[in-house]
Amino acid sequence: MQLGSLTRWLKRDTLAWEGELFTASTMGRGRDLVMLHGLAASPDTWDEAPECLGAGYKLHLPHMRGFAGLGPSAFRDPMNFLKPMSDALAGYIRKQIGKPVPVVAHSMGGLVGLILARDHPDTVERLMVVDVPAYFSVLITPFATPSSMAGLAQHSRRTYIDKSKPQLLDDLRRTSEKLVTSAHQIERIVEWGMTSDRPTTADVMAEVMVTDLRGDLQRIKAPVDVVYAWDKAAHPSRLALDQIYNAAYSGLVQGNKLRIDEARHYVMFDQPAIFYDAVNQWLAK
Repeated sequence: MQLGSLTRWLKRDTLAWEGELFTASTMGRGRDLVMLHGLAASPDTWDEAPECLGAGYKLHLPHMRGFAGLGPSAFRDPMNFLKPMSDALAGYIRKQIGKPVPVVAHSMGGLVGLILARDHPDTVERLMVVDVPAYFSVLITPFATPSSMAGLAQHSRRTYIDKSKPQLLDDLRRTSEKLVTSAHQIERIVEWGMTSDRPTTADVMAEVMVTDLRGDLQRIKAPVDVVYAWDKAAHPSRLALDQIYNAAYSGLVQGNKLRIDEARHYVMFDQPAIFYDAVNQWLAK
């Protein structure tokens, strides 16, 4: 962790919540804002938020059990992570915040956020989903369905679990190079992956591959904005990516989409100024 990141970490309040599926820390004072990390990732995903958003916000930073050094939940149910996590987050928001709250959610956390907004409308004021379609597997093939992806999902789960530690390290490094441009951030993401519980990561990865929320979008009444990243080295053409996201979120009742160029999956690392300006504008609506 760099000095700036360490300083921001030390400014966090004491642990606000310690539940069966996640812990949560808070930072700052003011308007409540929940920020969800992704698969095999850390709440440090948002470590630029205090500086880039400025004063006036109380950030709630859940750390999902099983990821980035936090031990797995004793209540983990294989292939059933996303819905229980959203239910647990709803309980946290009701007890710790007591009113609907803006939620920013990255990657797999974006799917949790969509389920949260769908099933617990009293907890979500507005939602920003960051760099994940409402059905992740359309990034693999536009013709994906949960049934057609089921075999690949289980194969991917078994393969991930069976890798040796050197194989996993090599694979995580090669994958992380496609997710972010900074060498420093690549190493952080690799470390998060290596310190994540492997069975948890493998199960959630497989679950994500067969979780299709496109048909549920009309049930979400809160505004849902979608931010996604494009980089010529890591993505198809801008037009192709726009088509993927427009199709994946065609069922939204209200909300906007924003593509941020010259950024990879961790758009908040590659283009922090642009990304957090978008978050500020979204919060000001």
